[in-house]
This record gives sequence, C-alpha cells and structure tokens, in this order.
Amino acid sequence: MDQDIRRLEKAELQRRRLPAVIALAIVAVIASTWVGLFGFLGVNAAYGTVSDLERRYVCNTSDIDIEFPDLSELSNVYTVDGVKLGQLTERNSLPVKFSELPDLVSGALLSAEDKSFYEHEGIDFSAIGRAVLGRITNNPAGGGSTITQQVAKQTFLSTDQTLERKICEAVVAAEIERTYTKDQILEFWANSVFFGSNAYGVRAASLEYFGKELDELTIAEAALLPVPIRNPTFYHPRHNPLNALAARNRTIDRMVANGYILRADAEAAKAAPLGVIPQQSFESTAPRVMYAVNRQLLEDDEFSMLGDTKEERKRAVFGCPASDTECEGGGGLTIAITIDHDLQTEANRILRAWFRSGADGPTGAIASIENETGAIRVLASGVDYGTDLEAGERPFDLAIDGARAAGSSFKPFTLAAALEAGDRDGNPVTLGSYWDDSSPAEIQCETVCSEFGLYWPVSNAGGSAPKGLRTLESATYNSVNTVYARLVDAIGPEPVVSMAHRLGIESSLQPVLSITLGTQDVSPQEMAAAYSTFANYGEKVDPYLIESITDRFGNVIYQHQTEPRSVLSPQISASIVNTLEKVISSGTARRASLDRPAAGKTGTTNDSRNVWFVGFVPQMTTSVWVGYASTQLPLENITVWNDVEGSEQFYRRASGGTLAAPIWKQFMLYATKYLPKEDFPEDPPGTSVYAQTPYSHVPPLAESTTEMIEAVFAVGLKGVIEEVPSSMPAGSLVSVSPLPGTLSRQGSTVTIQVSNGQPPEINMIDLRGLTAQQVSQRLAEFSQETGLAIDWTFAEVVTTNPSQHGRVVTTNPLPGSPIGNNQTIVVSFGVAP
Repeated sequence: MDQDIRRLEKAELQRRRLPAVIALAIVAVIASTWVGLFGFLGVNAAYGTVSDLERRYVCNTSDIDIEFPDLSELSNVYTVDGVKLGQLTERNSLPVKFSELPDLVSGALLSAEDKSFYEHEGIDFSAIGRAVLGRITNNPAGGGSTITQQVAKQTFLSTDQTLERKICEAVVAAEIERTYTKDQILEFWANSVFFGSNAYGVRAASLEYFGKELDELTIAEAALLPVPIRNPTFYHPRHNPLNALAARNRTIDRMVANGYILRADAEAAKAAPLGVIPQQSFESTAPRVMYAVNRQLLEDDEFSMLGDTKEERKRAVFGCPASDTECEGGGGLTIAITIDHDLQTEANRILRAWFRSGADGPTGAIASIENETGAIRVLASGVDYGTDLEAGERPFDLAIDGARAAGSSFKPFTLAAALEAGDRDGNPVTLGSYWDDSSPAEIQCETVCSEFGLYWPVSNAGGSAPKGLRTLESATYNSVNTVYARLVDAIGPEPVVSMAHRLGIESSLQPVLSITLGTQDVSPQEMAAAYSTFANYGEKVDPYLIESITDRFGNVIYQHQTEPRSVLSPQISASIVNTLEKVISSGTARRASLDRPAAGKTGTTNDSRNVWFVGFVPQMTTSVWVGYASTQLPLENITVWNDVEGSEQFYRRASGGTLAAPIWKQFMLYATKYLPKEDFPEDPPGTSVYAQTPYSHVPPLAESTTEMIEAVFAVGLKGVIEEVPSSMPAGSLVSVSPLPGTLSRQGSTVTIQVSNGQPPEINMIDLRGLTAQQVSQRLAEFSQETGLAIDWTFAEVVTTNPSQHGRVVTTNPLPGSPIGNNQTIVVSFGVAP
C-alpha cells in the first residue's frame, strides 16, 4: 500500500514541468546579451553563443546519481560496552525521520534557512542572477540558496563559487524536486547539514549544544540550532556567543512572522541565555570513530563480503536509495566495534583537561590496544574532528592519522634488531654489552646523512660528556642517544626498518641511521600495536576496529578472527620487557609508575616538538603523544593544566618523561582499575643469554693515542691512559696492557701507556761473577731492553781470591748507578798476582 502511494506521488511529481530549465534558458539569454554588450571583458571568447552556453552549463542530470541514503535502513554501530555510537551515513549524522521532527524545530529551520520552502519549486532565481552578474563583472556573489539548492550543492556538486556550478545547482535542484517530496528533501537536509562542532544533522546538533533530544528543546534552543549552518565559525555558539545570540534572536523574530510561535513567547525566548552546554566527550569522539569504521567498511579488502566495488558496499551499508521503489535489501547492519566507550570518554576527558588552548595550543592523542586480541579500545584526540579549522577542528584523527616523529620511543625497535642479528661483523650484541656513552658522537656516513654532510653528530640530553662506558641495558632505560647512534652504526639501519615493520609499524620508513632516534613519522595507533607485540612476547596480533557485522535478519556475516603469529623470539622479547620495566622503575619514566607491573619507553624529539610515552601492562598497551596538531612547534615555555594535581603546570621544555608519562599513568590507572594485577610471564629458557657480557679482542696498536682510545672504547673496553717515562715524544703511544689481540671481557680496563717525553732513569746492572762471554751477552740484552746505545771495554784487576780469576770483579759505573745513552762501561776481570 505504501509503495503504491509512493508510486502515485512520484508519478504526479514527474508530470510537473518545473520552470527551472526554462528559467535557466532565460538566464543564459541574459548572460549572452551581457556578453554581447561587454565583449571587451572577454566573456564572449569564454562562453560563446546562447547555444554554447546551454551546451556548456545546462547540466545533464542523467550523469548525476540523484539518490539519498534511505534513512530507514541505516546501519547501527555499537561499542564493546554496549553503547550505540551512532548510525552510519555518508555524512555521519544521527538521523531522525521527518515524522519525528518536532514542529518547533522544523519551524526554526525553515524560518532561518528557507521560509518559502513549501511554496517554491526548489530554485532561488535571484541568487542565480547574482551569480551571473558577478561572473560577468568579475565580482563573485553567493548565498541565498534554497534548502533544495543546498542539498544539491552539498550532496552532488562542488562548492565552487562559479556561474557553472550555480546553474548546475539549479538544474540538480529541479531534478531533486522532481524526484522527491518536500518532506523527503527537508528530512535529508535536516539530517545531513553541518551544524558545527562535529554535528552533522539536527539531532546531533541538539545533543551537541544542549544535551537534549529534539522534543525536549525550548523555543530559544530550537531557534539557535540553525544559526551555525551559514558560517560555523562566525556563528559558533561556544566560540562566538554574541554573534550566535544576535542570529538566534533574528530567527525567533522570523518564527513569529512565519506563524510558528506567538509574540509573547518570542520575547521571553529572546531574553533567555544561549544555554549551550560544555562540549561533551562522547559527541566529540564519535565522528572520528564513525569515520574510521565507515572508511574500513568501504575500502578494506577484509570486508569484501559487503561487495566487490565501493558502490556495492555503500548499498550494503547505507541501504537502498529512497528514490528506488524496486530495490530490496541493504543497510540495516549492526556493526559491533572494539572501542570501549567508557575508556574512550575518559581518554578524551583527560586530553581536554590537560590541554585547554584548543587547536592553536598543545594537544595530544591516546591509542590503546588489547594485547591478547589486538582489539582497539581507544582512539582519542585532543581536538575536534571536522573541517572547520578556524573553530579548532581538524579533518583527521590524531590517534590514527596524526603521524609524528617518535623520538626515543623508537629505540626498542633498534634494540630488538641488535639482539636478534648482532652487528655487521657478526659479533653478538647483548644487554650486557658495553658501549661508549660519551657526548657528542660523530658518526661517519658513506653518503650524506645530515646537514653536516658525511657525518652525523649526536648529543645526549645532558650535553657534552667525557669518554665512558655503560651497558646497552642502562643506555636503554636512561635513553642515551649517543649509545644508540653508535649501535645503529654498528648494526645498520636496514634491520631496524625490517624489525619495526615486523612488530607492527605500517608507515613507510627510510633506512637511514637517524631512524634509531625516531626521526620518521608514525601514528600513536601504530606505536601501540608494535609495543603490544613486545607485551605478547613476540606474538603479533593485528590491531582491528570492527568486531562483527550482523545483517538485519540476525545473521552474523562477519566475525573478526585473531590470528597471532610469532615475529620475534620470546627470549628477546622477554629481555626487552625486562629492560622497559626499568624505564619506569629507575629510568626516564618514573612518573609513569603504576601499582602493578608495567613497562614502556619515553620519546622526545629535537626541540621537544613531539613527546611520547608508549607503555603496557600484560593486558593492554597504550601510547600517548603530545604536540601541536597542525604544525611543528617546540613544547617550550608552555603552561598546561595538570589534571592529576589540579593546578597549572609550567614547562620550560617538555619531555616524554615529564608530560606524556603522567598522562599515560592517569589514563592507565583508570583503564586498569577493574583488571587483575598480573605479572609478566617468567623469562623463557635461554633469555639469560641476552643479558651476558660478551668478550672483545684488544685492538691492534693504533698510530696515535687518540685513535687507540677510540678503538678500545669502540669494542666495549675501558681505556685508561698511563703516562710512562720514554724517550719517545710526549703523548706518543708506547704500549697497551693487555697486549693487542688479547680476549677481554667487555667493560674491563685496557691500560694505554703513553710517553711522558722524559727518558726513564736507567741504572747499571750487576755483572759481578760473570765471565767475559756472559758479560757481552748480558750487556747486549740490556741495551735492547732499555733502548740505550752503550759500549763496553774489558780491564784487569789483580786479586788474591782464586774464585775471582777470569770473572768480573767490578764495573764503572758501579752496579745501581745511573747510566746514560752512548756511555762506555768498563768491566774489570780478576787476575792472579
């Protein structure tokens, strides 16, 4: 019955011959006349004759698909904790049927936007005339569109302020009026138009600004709803309340003039305050999550059961077009997603509490993933999702799309690559291996690798530091840049890229040395996913947002299946988890300490432009990013609201440990309050191998003392300089101990003997009792040992002691006396009287 009535209505509409196209021809004639009169403007060359104009600008509506989503067949989205997040439409609104639209609300909308909506046939001829005149005189003019024209422009055409678009808009509007009833057009427009603050549709706007359903609105509130439509920034009720108040009162006056309300009620309504409530977390969160769901359903291969093409999927998700009475099926899906609405709300609240300067000041993002399954529980952003940039909105989700440099939170990927493969020469790398932590480090490159050319200078956060050693484990939880610069130089950047991708980073990465310090952009969601692999001891589960899809008949047509796969050995993963626990207990993230086992890593980029903390407990992983939404500014000399302490906090220079870590802790305390306290698993057999201290060979003698020191520290040995007397020039390398080639445990000391420039004092050896042959041999050895050039002569001395005959009785110089270079020694042998 309903279909028969609808067919009759449609047939009646199609029998109308709307004057729109005739009007367009008149406009074309007027334009052509102007062209003829003002050919010097160049219009004739551009547009030609009337027939050219008609061919060029009178749109062929057969090429335009005039279809509205069937609002009665929309798909519902529910969070994991049972909250209805919204309904999927191509414009992300919370649609209501026309029959459910209160007269007060429809009266306010029509009074503000199109009082003659039910009288005209879809076209505002004066607006078209202004567009023609403006194009000819090179003085564009716009505005004054009917509701039908707004639907045509927003749904089917571009927003260009051109004559072509304005004429096409009229043609499409005429086709819309021929295809749909007035009530259908008003319903679609009211459910799809943008009301500011992420609100698409009148019900979403009512909830956004007043926290009320439409039938609960007062006259003053209903009159305010359409105010932001014309200019969401200038008339924004929160950001520009005076402008909004004046526009609201004008709408109230029009409602009186149009007979919707009484004058007495209008005066009372005009005296009422705006009554706009503070922005609510749920409404600011839903659009970005709904957008992500929408995008995945329409684009991801995983949901091919919805159709092979995008159009087929749109039909499956959004339902049949309202104009197609023969269409059956489609729409009406129930999509269960993994977002936890309670956690999402709290994450949004925390971000908006800490950062209150809007999109122009610092902001943040939080992404949280369930470790066992990969279910995404939170995708929170500190700025509103939308296209009104002046109102502080951004057309992307900072948690998903806000890719930024990760800073030192990228170091664990380098650590995993090093533990797995060792260095380029095949030497093992362990957490117990020792590394040069002096600052700055100057890494030589084969190609240009920095602004300085063929070398890459790296400094620690504390500035300059002398030669020293520390273990790789200590360098990780204390986030020592120079150690990680030397580490990536030893293992190469390619294994780091491979490891990051294996663990869960999906962004494109370049194999350059600076990757170890997180100079390449990744998103908070990616970082949470990659760290979740550590928490799973090397088992990777892909993050996902859509849990299941049920059709209108209750059939489950999609159910996500978690498929863990091993990408890193449990032993290496356990070693990394143990180290990242120390980041919180005794390293750079002590402000992230929880009342349960937790692990993570801080990240701070150059000039503190991005600060991070990515951490996990056995059940879930959360990443926190803080920075500026649309630019790269240092987080220096900023004041935020410390929501934990309930007071303002000034940062001379923020870091991951001082700003991101406390936010992470605040969120995780809330997120884990009902989770059991679990320990990380015991280390699997073989884990201790990665904590052992390896051995290194003492390097060969270098050409200089400086080179020898560098060589010793480069293999994890501690070089200690010892000055020794020597005839060599001061500072010259004399020897090392242990000798070159000796296998020594890393961290042990190598004594580097350096000449003090002063020859040593050498004393005469004792030759007494030796024969002449023995004397010559011993003095030759003495000369070689001391480096002295000496000579000797033999003499005789009479003695009555038979035992001294033929043997040395005395020498000159005497035994123990100083002897110099080029000195002659007189050796006296005993003879009988």
